[in-house]
Amino acid sequence: KHSADAHKATHFLHSLDESVFRHPKTILGVILAITLFFASQIPGVKMYSDFADLLPQSHPYIELHNEIKSSFGGANVIIVGVEVEDGDIFTNEALAKIHRITLAVDSLPGINHNLVASVTHRNSRKVWMTPEGNVNSKSYYDPQGGEMDAEQLALLRGDVTADPRVYGPLVSPDMKMALVKAQLNEGQLDYEKTFNEIQKMRADEAASGIKIHVTGQPMLVGWAYQYLDQIIEIFLFTALIMIALLIFYFRKAYGVLIPLGAVIVSSIWGIGIISLFGYNLDPLGLVIPFLISARAMSHGIQIVERYYLELNDHADHHLAARLTFENLFRPGSLGVVSDAIGLLLIAIGSIPLNTKLAHYASLWALTIIITVLLAVPLLLSVLPKPKKHDIKDNIFRNVGYGCASLISSERAAKNALFFAAFLLAGGWYFSSKVVIGESEAGSPILYQDHDYNISSTAVNDSFPGSEELYIVAETDEKGGIKRPEVLRALADLERHMLLDPEVGGAKGIPDLVKQVNRLLHND
Repeated sequence: KHSADAHKATHFLHSLDESVFRHPKTILGVILAITLFFASQIPGVKMYSDFADLLPQSHPYIELHNEIKSSFGGANVIIVGVEVEDGDIFTNEALAKIHRITLAVDSLPGINHNLVASVTHRNSRKVWMTPEGNVNSKSYYDPQGGEMDAEQLALLRGDVTADPRVYGPLVSPDMKMALVKAQLNEGQLDYEKTFNEIQKMRADEAASGIKIHVTGQPMLVGWAYQYLDQIIEIFLFTALIMIALLIFYFRKAYGVLIPLGAVIVSSIWGIGIISLFGYNLDPLGLVIPFLISARAMSHGIQIVERYYLELNDHADHHLAARLTFENLFRPGSLGVVSDAIGLLLIAIGSIPLNTKLAHYASLWALTIIITVLLAVPLLLSVLPKPKKHDIKDNIFRNVGYGCASLISSERAAKNALFFAAFLLAGGWYFSSKVVIGESEAGSPILYQDHDYNISSTAVNDSFPGSEELYIVAETDEKGGIKRPEVLRALADLERHMLLDPEVGGAKGIPDLVKQVNRLLHND
């Protein structure tokens, strides 16, 4: 029975081969019509990064983040550090610059104006109690008050030092750097525009003796957008190199133009699929579509190469194209399907960026079966027979022949398997040494000497850190956070966290309560 089933499957595939080559122009016309349809969808594809796509939305931490971001701010934090090389920030020139930078940050598109903070911002205030028992406050810095003399600057320095809400979080302990912190509303993100305005502000405020550092997720995405042109240039240069290699390898029109045409058609189908899904093309994931296109080209090269070899044995180019299809379609389809399954497995994770990538990339890979493995042999069957079809040896073919001869014997094959097993065991061992996550300040997608990573390091060296961990305490009753036992528990948690040497600092509502108590008791 098993043999009969296998015979039926073989007969079906053979019948499929015959039916496909019975109407090659009709099938190619259908493929062309579908290609034109997908091409019409390409203008709807947008290239941008969506911050929400980078986070696993079903994870409890991200669900909490989405719940509290409207009240406590989200993760799209911009941190500007203004550092003076000589003296400290308490000079008229430095304070004026910090104030101008604060205003510039407060004017960024999509900024949450309620969450902008700096030592010169109007919300950074000195609070005191009058002899009559009234609570007064005033901003530490008055931009309309004119220049301050040395005594006023010394008084301001002392007031800031006495305020733990400012000294430490916004002014570094050595008083050489001040921070301007802000958060973007996640529904109004325009990373490119925000990045450009920040860079313009840095250029306008650049001065001798002062460094302006900028870090945060919006800046990282902005830098990625800045390198988009370079990424496209790299892809174009790579494409030119591939064309040059094709010309060197085949030196025949069919060998160069047909694989390239197959790649173009496959890319049109893939980008059209992205448009139909309504997905965006993220700059951070551009390498995957390029790899799929490279796989499409490799299949196209194999088919054309086999076609030329068949022509050496069969004068009829229609038969040569059909034999090429019969010999390569099934193994090629198996390889494409395995690639598509591997890409689809990316969706196992809960990060939307990976899920979207898995959906369209797996379908894009599957289109190679139609746009390359099927279309190329059919196209070869309807095109005129090439005048020259001899295959000449070159360095690439000689390398292939040499590798084949090395493992063609039984003993060599066993040695090759043992060597592969050794490499597998070594890879398994060294994979345990791979650091998962970001082990240093900044981002691993940029070099350590990049402006973004230098800024992140400078901020982390002068402050508790540019990245904060939020711990949310919630009670069942309204106002329950003010209960003494709750405040004591939060204070104990804060002290416990500070025992960790990796923690640069901590702040919470118990600190605010202590400040209010000191104020009310005139301490």
